[in-house]
Amino acid sequence: MRQPFGDVDEVKPHVGRWAVVVLCLAVTLVHLVLVFLYVAPPNPISQRLHRPIQAWVSPYFEQNWLLFAPNPESNNTQIFARTGWTTAAGDHQTSDWFDISAVDKADTRHNPFPSHTTQNMLRRAWSAYRSAHGDDDVSHTPWALLRAKYLRNLAVQRVTPHSPHTFQVVQVKVVTQPIAPPAGTGDNQPDPDEPSTRVLPWWTVTPDGN
Repeated sequence: MRQPFGDVDEVKPHVGRWAVVVLCLAVTLVHLVLVFLYVAPPNPISQRLHRPIQAWVSPYFEQNWLLFAPNPESNNTQIFARTGWTTAAGDHQTSDWFDISAVDKADTRHNPFPSHTTQNMLRRAWSAYRSAHGDDDVSHTPWALLRAKYLRNLAVQRVTPHSPHTFQVVQVKVVTQPIAPPAGTGDNQPDPDEPSTRVLPWWTVTPDGN
């Protein structure tokens, strides 16, 4: 009498596990290739696959450097925020300036595994606001308005734990200190001893962030 083939049920789980392993390896390989093409210098392949590369990398795997051509920061940027509120007597009060960027730097310094939030979020929010507004703090486009709301909401998020009062408005100030260029790179560089200060308008704080 033929014995039942009892190994069939044992083979199926192994096949499933191998399928998962192969799938994970394939996704990892695709991820590495797309990120490599993202940071690599422009080439026919990256130009042809521009849309899928951008869709995969942004916003969760965004890289802020270029392969073979790093783009270090040329400025030290400090971002401050202060709040305003109305007392029960109807008086308007304003807090002192609070360095919200220092909080992020403190969380990043000496941290072997710093988060993207503390390293880049605030700095990138200011960079996006500046590119959308230029020297004018009026939001002329929906994109500029979105960038302004994003920076405002980050400022509110950062300053709230350090504010002893409930506040209705918030204001942001940005101090930019140029970094002295290495010797021999030319003389057409901003004076590193003269920081520039930009004070943004007062923004109303809303419960939903809009």
